[in-house]
Parts: sequence; structure tokens; C-alpha cells
Amino acid sequence: MYKNTVLVVDDQPLINVMLKEVLSNSGFNTFVASNYIEAVEIAKTEQPDVAILDINLPDIDGIELLSKLKEINPDIKAIFISGSFDPQYAQKAADKGVLRYFIKPFDVFELANFLVKISSVDSASKGENKWQMIGKK
Repeated sequence: MYKNTVLVVDDQPLINVMLKEVLSNSGFNTFVASNYIEAVEIAKTEQPDVAILDINLPDIDGIELLSKLKEINPDIKAIFISGSFDPQYAQKAADKGVLRYFIKPFDVFELANFLVKISSVDSASKGENKWQMIGKK
């Protein structure tokens, strides 16, 4: 059975551990990174379908990281997570196609349920992954 692959990138180890556990238990093939270099290496080897990105990493900004990940996989989708909400940044994220913007602390189960809702696997197409954007929050 095909499993959607998710890359979580956050410099807070607890966020990475919690999301990896919850998303893995929800049926996602989940990888975690704590910085730009790790994220790019994982993206190259694992070709994730979606990336959950902290927008304030020490070595790169979320939009910049998403651009780098799209160079590796143009079809990658993204969800942003942040400790604060900046309307201008949120608009830039939306313009880049970010599916949703979660503010910390957030309910990890809500994020997992969001991924479950938007992911759709077409078994007739041999595991091709299809993501569809649903209402913004």
C-alpha cells in the first residue's frame, strides 16, 4: 500500500518527535529535519509529497526553504507552522501555494487530520499521490 511521505522541518526537537509519532500513526511515511541541510538531503532521497515547515529556522526562512524544496520536487505541497502570526508573511505563503498555516502551540491531531483529509491516493494510478487544497483557515 502506498503511503504519502511527509517531511517535518522544525528546530524544536519536541515538535519533530510529536509530529513524527502522530503522523506515522496516522499512516504517513514521516521524516524529520531540524535545519536546511537535513531538509534538502531528505527531500532528495525521499521525495516527500508534503513538507511541514517552521517558518523561522535558524538557517533559513520558510518561504525560502519551500522554494529550495520545489527545486528538488516541483509538486511538493507545504504546511507552515510558526510561533506567531504575521498577516503579510501568511499572504506570501498563500501566494506560494501553502495549504495551511498553523500557529504554535497547535493541536498535532488537528494537523494530522488535515493531512488525512487533503491526501487522496488513487489506487488505480499505481500509488500516484494527489493533493487537493481545501478551505484556508
